[in-house]
Amino acid sequence: MHDILVIHCRNRGGATRSTVPFLLKGIVFGNDGRALSPWHSIKKASGRRHRYYIPMRDTKEHAGASGLPRFPAAELESAVLDHLRAILRAPALLGDLLTEAIELDPTLDEAKVTVAMTRIEAIWDQLFPAEQTRIVRLLVEKVIVSPDHLEVRLRANGIEQLALELRSDQTERCEEALA
Repeated sequence: MHDILVIHCRNRGGATRSTVPFLLKGIVFGNDGRALSPWHSIKKASGRRHRYYIPMRDTKEHAGASGLPRFPAAELESAVLDHLRAILRAPALLGDLLTEAIELDPTLDEAKVTVAMTRIEAIWDQLFPAEQTRIVRLLVEKVIVSPDHLEVRLRANGIEQLALELRSDQTERCEEALA
C-alpha cells in the first residue's frame, strides 16, 4: 500500500507543478541576499498570465517586509539577456575567449569562435525555454536585484563552456551532413 501511495504522490506532484517557464529561477536574489521566487497570476477577465519574481521574505513574513517590489519576470529576464548579449559582443571578451578556446582545441580560429558566439543571438528565440534556461545557467552564477540596480555575476568558465558546446554542436551537424 505504501508503495502505491508513493507512486501516486509522485504522479500527482508532477502533474500539479507549474509549467510556466522562469528563466532566472533559482539564480535571482534580492540585494538582501535572499532568494526571489517565481510567481504568476492569471487575470480572470482576460485570462492573461502575469509572471513575477517576488522576494521570499515577503511570502514568509508579510508583503513589503523585504522592501523590494515584485519584479515583472519579462522585464527582469530581458534586462539580464541584454546584459549577456553585450558581454558576448565585447571585442575584449572574444580575444580572451579565443586564446583559451584555441588552447583547448587548436583547430579553432577567430572566425569560428566569433560565429559560434553570434549564433546564440541569432537562434535564441527559436530555442525551447528549457534550452534557454540551460544556457543562462551555464553563463550566469547569480543575479542580484534592487529597485534601482541589477548585477549579473557570471560563472568563471561559463563562456568557454558555451563556446565549446556550440563548437561541438556545429561539428556534429557537419558530420551528420557528410554521412
